[in-house]
Amino acid sequence: MNKRRFLKILFGKVINMRAFIHAFAGEPWNEECRAAKNGFSQLGIECILFSSNEELDQRKPEDVVVGGMLIMSHVLNERNIITDNYNYPDSIKGYCGRKIWTIRLSELEKQPFPIFIKPVEEKRAKGIVLHNIGDLSDEYQQLSPETEILCSEALVFQSEWRCFVRYNEILGIRCYAGDSSKTCDMSIITKAVQECNELPAGCSLDFGLTDDGRTVLIEMNDGFALGCYGLNDELYAKLLSARWAELNGTIDALADR
Repeated sequence: MNKRRFLKILFGKVINMRAFIHAFAGEPWNEECRAAKNGFSQLGIECILFSSNEELDQRKPEDVVVGGMLIMSHVLNERNIITDNYNYPDSIKGYCGRKIWTIRLSELEKQPFPIFIKPVEEKRAKGIVLHNIGDLSDEYQQLSPETEILCSEALVFQSEWRCFVRYNEILGIRCYAGDSSKTCDMSIITKAVQECNELPAGCSLDFGLTDDGRTVLIEMNDGFALGCYGLNDELYAKLLSARWAELNGTIDALADR
């Protein structure tokens, strides 16, 4: 009996869900795809590496897809799935510790610098700090002037941490920028997670330790196409599975694992 079949029987059910992992030259595309493949495989889920639409089109609705934003946007658009824009959830905005406002991209030059910006639309472009309008990256210059942009006062962080959340429970916290010896206040992070009313089944809340010692919410990130930053592979796969099932209206095969 092979290991995958053994794991399915061990946990008392046959798992029909598969994981389609974006690949290049027969290998997972990036760190996240590699972690997802390892995690799903360890959990007894069949993993299929794909590098073309023809291969991807073999999937069923319950099959998880793992890839970067271009891949995920394509897959979600195919199924007419519109994701929410979380960014700064209203129920925990008080943890942001700074002023936040919305403008059109065309209005950016009139804003006070330095400033942190990111598109309102989830994962449309990477958030960046601007010291002047000349710092605007090509990614933003390609957007329509009417694109809605979130602005916030630029803070100086000693360290930045990603808090991974699945079904309202913290799976782990990983440092992704700054000095990892400078830790955030865990009691604040735990309280913010408990108070957040907008948590999807799988997501992250990013926190930072400011130069004056405050623990503040940087942003929330949806659980698809989410950077893993060294989170345990199985936990990462479970998070992806939870959010995928929620988005597709299917049953999460790993919900009780």
